[in-house]
Amino acid sequence: MSAGFLPTRQSSWGESSTVGSMALHDVVLEHYDREHMAIRRYLVFCGISPDLAEDAVQEAFLRLQVHLERNGDRTNLRAWLYRVAHNLALHELQGARHRLSDPLETAEGTSRAIDPAESPEQSLLDKERSNRLRMAIGRLPEVPRQCVVMRAQGLRFREIAEVLGLSVSTVAEHVQRGLRQVREIV
Repeated sequence: MSAGFLPTRQSSWGESSTVGSMALHDVVLEHYDREHMAIRRYLVFCGISPDLAEDAVQEAFLRLQVHLERNGDRTNLRAWLYRVAHNLALHELQGARHRLSDPLETAEGTSRAIDPAESPEQSLLDKERSNRLRMAIGRLPEVPRQCVVMRAQGLRFREIAEVLGLSVSTVAEHVQRGLRQVREIV
């Protein structure tokens, strides 16, 4: 799927859209605007190829539209989106046996914009710091790494727990231990 697949605010879902479906459309677009890049970064950082991550994100938002049209639960749609995108990507990997990308190399290009006012020295120092951080996070076991990455994306412990199917206390423990290990390495 292409990045432009979801309609923009200027387009419509169809000429015969009802007021209710437009309200759903606005909810989907609001979540898309706020979350699509963060979900994509999360998937890429977990080792999903950028193309597959983009497909999973797009499909997750299409499923959100269907979920809302069927009067699905609206509580914590952010966690719902992460969980759906995560499951879609993993399912696709298992079914089609896509090759995993290197999560640490691929995530670099998705997380940092270049500042033209930044000196070459500062740029090099920032890049070295980022490389050390990615290396440290990459050394974490899978579940703590996922917890730390989602927390860095701004998800609350409760949301991470919903996405990964863990208890809130287990997520808090994984984040705490993961951050401690990262600090020791960096």
